[in-house]
Amino acid sequence: MTEADDKTRASSPKLDAIDNQWGDQPEDNYGYANEEERRERRGLEDWELVERMSDEQPGVFPWFRTVIGAVIAGILIYLMVAYGINYITHHFGLQMLGH
Repeated sequence: MTEADDKTRASSPKLDAIDNQWGDQPEDNYGYANEEERRERRGLEDWELVERMSDEQPGVFPWFRTVIGAVIAGILIYLMVAYGINYITHHFGLQMLGH
């Protein structure tokens, strides 16, 4: 360990000193005057974000799923047609040309 690491550890606050539970709002509003000021400057806490999320909120946009599905279907159709053309020309190519 270097001397710089020791100085950094000595100057940084102990994170273990914060003892909050999920969903508990401290009475001092994390050092802000009131809850509105805390939300304005700090934003929502993790538990507040999770509680405000709607169950109906989509994870992926429906149009994005449609585009990805169409691309995958297009690739599969392309491969099947390419394989079919290759098979037909390999096995019946000379007969189709009239030889």
